[in-house]
Amino acid sequence: MYKNRVKVSLETLSRSHKCVRYMITNRVIGGSFIFGDIEKQKFLDLMFGGMTRHSYRLLDYVLMDNHYHCIIEIDSVDDISRNEVIKRWNLTGRAKAPREPSEEEYEAFNRKIHDVSFVVGNFEQRFVQWYNKKMGRNGSLFNRFDSVIIEDGRALAFMMAYITMNPVRAGIVIDPVDYHWCGYTYRLANKKLDSHDETLVLSLYNSLNLPQQILKLPFNKQLALLWKYFRLRLLRCSQKESYYKKDPQDAARTLSEKLEKEGELTEIDFARHFLLKVRFATKGIAIGSGLFVEDILSSCGRVLGYKKEHHAHDYQIWDHIHTLKKHRQAF
Repeated sequence: MYKNRVKVSLETLSRSHKCVRYMITNRVIGGSFIFGDIEKQKFLDLMFGGMTRHSYRLLDYVLMDNHYHCIIEIDSVDDISRNEVIKRWNLTGRAKAPREPSEEEYEAFNRKIHDVSFVVGNFEQRFVQWYNKKMGRNGSLFNRFDSVIIEDGRALAFMMAYITMNPVRAGIVIDPVDYHWCGYTYRLANKKLDSHDETLVLSLYNSLNLPQQILKLPFNKQLALLWKYFRLRLLRCSQKESYYKKDPQDAARTLSEKLEKEGELTEIDFARHFLLKVRFATKGIAIGSGLFVEDILSSCGRVLGYKKEHHAHDYQIWDHIHTLKKHRQAF
């Protein structure tokens, strides 16, 4: 009986959730390694920020030193209410003061925010403008991006695993959990990449062999189990030949075998999980007294690309500790 209910839920999702998922890949022109920590954080902020103005969700990502991959989900033009479209139209600053767009303006904007070329081009161009100003340069920075439409379920799980394993294949880390700039690590630290993560539980239900009782659990426990089973799938991922070609005797062909060979744990225990959360609470920011953070803002605000006035944020969970920026569910 319960199996039938699960099947109905999955079929309902596939019929009702009229969206398209894209795997996006792009490289810096000439393969230049321009993405340091500050650049990666800025690019990530722009990808997240674009979701409030346009009609897409960021399902996964990995930011490397000279390229990036991301998976975005775009709804059909009928899935957002007129009021919501108008709200996003005003957020883009197309009018000096909030107003009702004309019918022509409304239709044109609604088409744009559901178009993958416009969506990706927008956050890429915003980053190029910021980077060019910061570096005193002009001109393009990225090649033309590649996009692939991803089928739900097995294909989605495969592509998420593929981009998560990028820093492992590149030889930067042995375990992807040790690479800061990817959705997988962020999710392990903070549980949610986006408010729509619940759609992934149903999307990946069959391909990850999730237990049947998962849909009866509270949402946070659903996500915890989802990423536990996703990690089990990662541990079975094969290593790229170039990763171990320097050692022909290395017989490790999966992530699990590689970790065991290096004496690393495949399980993420409490201590490692805690350190992972701390890393996301402190990476790339200033943390200390309010006076200290305000001083950093006044001296480095322009370098960080802040146009609007910023102030130190009270961390609240720790007395008198302030941060440079707010965090998405840091603990």
